[in-house]
Amino acid sequence: MEAVVYNRVIVPSRYWILMLLSGILLCVLGFWVILSPLQSYLSLSITFAAGMMMTGLFETVFAMISIRHIERWGWLLASGLIDLAIGSYLFTYPTITMMLLPIIVGFWLLVRGIMGIGSALDMRAYGITSWGWIMFNSLVIIFFSAGILAYPAFGIANLIVWTGTAFLGAGIFRVVISFKVRHIISLSSGKSQS
Repeated sequence: MEAVVYNRVIVPSRYWILMLLSGILLCVLGFWVILSPLQSYLSLSITFAAGMMMTGLFETVFAMISIRHIERWGWLLASGLIDLAIGSYLFTYPTITMMLLPIIVGFWLLVRGIMGIGSALDMRAYGITSWGWIMFNSLVIIFFSAGILAYPAFGIANLIVWTGTAFLGAGIFRVVISFKVRHIISLSSGKSQS
C-alpha cells in the first residue's frame, strides 16, 4: 500500500527545488513589501506583477516536469499558467495594476489559500503528519485575503502590511511543501533500493 502511495507522488529529485525557489521568492517579496512602505504604489504594483510572473513560471515548469509523477499535476499547471498570464498582463499595464491592486492581490491570495487547503488534505491522505501546519498557514492566507477584499480602500499602508504578510505565508507554504516533496522522494528512493 505505501509503495502505491509513494509511486503517485514521486518527482525527479532535482525538480523539487523549483517549488523551493518559488517559496523563497514569495518570502523575499513579502519582506520587501513590509520593509519598504515608503516605496511608491507604482513600484509595489510592478514588483507584484513581476513576482507573480516568476512564481507562475516556476510552478508551470514544475508541473510540466512532474506530469507523470504527481497525480494532481493539472492544478499546479493551471495555477502556474494563471499566475503567468495575470502577472504578464499586470506588468504590461501598470496603470490598471495600480487601480486594481487590492482586489487582484485579494483574489490571488484567496485562490492560493484554497489551493493550500487542498494540498494539506492531500498530504493528510499521504500520511504526512505535519499537514495541520500547512492547513493553518492556508487558513491564515485566506484570512488576510478576505481582509484585503473586504476593505480595499482601508489604506495603502494596511494593504502593504497585509500583502507582505500574505506573501510571507504563501512563501512559507511553498518552502514547506518543497521540503515535504523532497522527503517523500527520499523515502520512495529508499524503498525502491530495498
